[in-house]
Amino acid sequence: MKTLSYWNSETFDIATYKWTLEGRKNKKVNSNGSDNSGCVYTFNEYGFRGDSPEKEGIKILSVGCSHTEGIGVNDNETWSHYLSRMIPTGVDINLGISGRSNDYISRTIITFLDIYKPDLVLIMYTYPERREYYTKNGKVEPYHINCWGYFDEDIQGKVDYETLTLLSNEHENYINWYKNHLLISNFLTVKKIPYIWNGTFLNTTYKDENRFDGNYPNIPDNHRHASPLENQKYAKELYTHIKNQQIL
Repeated sequence: MKTLSYWNSETFDIATYKWTLEGRKNKKVNSNGSDNSGCVYTFNEYGFRGDSPEKEGIKILSVGCSHTEGIGVNDNETWSHYLSRMIPTGVDINLGISGRSNDYISRTIITFLDIYKPDLVLIMYTYPERREYYTKNGKVEPYHINCWGYFDEDIQGKVDYETLTLLSNEHENYINWYKNHLLISNFLTVKKIPYIWNGTFLNTTYKDENRFDGNYPNIPDNHRHASPLENQKYAKELYTHIKNQQIL
């Protein structure tokens, strides 16, 4: 099935609508997604922001949406970058992508874990209403009921988007997140890789021993993201937590 190719590192795609990892590899740009602030975005040989996974050291793999990728801040101002530089020989492997879902997060971890072989995985879950949907022709589309749908801008695409909007509800979205969380936590536990997850944007009191939100700002989904100072403060809190819990 064509759909299965999205779970393969050789054909992994951000989404079929606009951006692909292939188009971002080894590039440096001054705009990304909705941001045209002039911030520097440097993408490595895999098309992700952060250090090259080939760099030697303690590999910190961070996964999430734009809050992890760092929209509106320079390469050295993301929370994952600040944190990795606090850890001796830390390597910042940032797999955050703007607009992505919790489906994307689990798909990314499962696809790339054995390739990057991280020493620690940091997960910043995104809003539960963001989902991934697989279309009749085998494409994967990011979907957000409140903001946008990346579906083909034709009659069928609009019908698909409206239908999914009618079918979506808060309970289903939350359970979808929880299924992803179970998939990730069990997968990483079996692999014996320590992980920490942030639930700031989930709007849930659910927690387990691996949850740590710190004081990351709970910013409404209105395209404002954490400032460099806010990212730095969160990274310091996260580093203290890692150190106190002797996770590394």
